[in-house]
Amino acid sequence: MNSTIRNALTALALAATLTIAACGGGGVDNDEAEQIRDHAAEVQQDAQRTADEVRAGTKDAEEAAKEIQDDATDLANETIDAVEDADLPDEAKEQLEAAQEQLNAAAGR
Repeated sequence: MNSTIRNALTALALAATLTIAACGGGGVDNDEAEQIRDHAAEVQQDAQRTADEVRAGTKDAEEAAKEIQDDATDLANETIDAVEDADLPDEAKEQLEAAQEQLNAAAGR
């Protein structure tokens, strides 16, 4: 698999992990947590479709990786925004913010 796609999928996995960590701890409003989980599922489905298109040769791998990376970064940012006011330990918030910075850096933001 193309390393660019692999990196984008890693970013997607990190974003999904952030979502689970942030929304599973009970600190985020239930409605907001449900919205984020739905968005995470949508992003994962889009990534799978994009990977299928790359394998089929109907989409450029670099373009696909950029799309996946952007979606993962948006999801992570949405998750971080939701936990900013949540009742989470400071250490957990710091870890989430550090992960957000990594995703933003990887996406060139």
